[in-house]
Amino acid sequence: MEVKATPVGVLGGTFNPIHHGHLILARAAKEALGLDRILLVPNVRSPLRREEALAPADLRLRMLEAAVSEEAGLEACGVEVRRKGTSYTVETLEELRRIHPGAHLHFFVGADSLETLDRWVRIDDILRLATLVVLPRPGANAELLLRELDARAPEVAAGVRLLHLNCRIEISATGIRERVASGRSIRWLVPDPVREIIESRGLYRLQT
Repeated sequence: MEVKATPVGVLGGTFNPIHHGHLILARAAKEALGLDRILLVPNVRSPLRREEALAPADLRLRMLEAAVSEEAGLEACGVEVRRKGTSYTVETLEELRRIHPGAHLHFFVGADSLETLDRWVRIDDILRLATLVVLPRPGANAELLLRELDARAPEVAAGVRLLHLNCRIEISATGIRERVASGRSIRWLVPDPVREIIESRGLYRLQT
């Protein structure tokens, strides 16, 4: 008898730092797609965000672990932190398929990613390894961007699924870092264990 693959979501990002907006989005996506769990994967360094000043990767992973420690169905995953170097999606998906051979991976991307998706490294292999699920992003028209992608790369667009979620949380990691740097509170923006790590390790403070 054929064994049904376990649906597993993969949500990558710098998580610099992880905040409640990330967690609410992940929970909503998990429930909407009926996923067994979602793996949250912090990048060591995104090839598209080289200018961003990142907290050390091990601390971003530790913050993520603290944030989801009591969240059933959400898991911190350190595959990219262990691998080090620039993070490429295809390498991460290949490793996750080795770690979870019985999983059907759903890889989440923001709607703005549709503008460049057909130019991603080894996009054909990415589409073979996972279903790409597009999450809403403020200021990005996912339907229009998908139509434009279909016009120039229909084979890529065919492997993409749009996910409409009724949750819009106006929290940004950039705003959190700015609040820390200016000495303002970030309570209610991040889980308390994450706030404690930021404070105890002096993350995101202005250097003097």
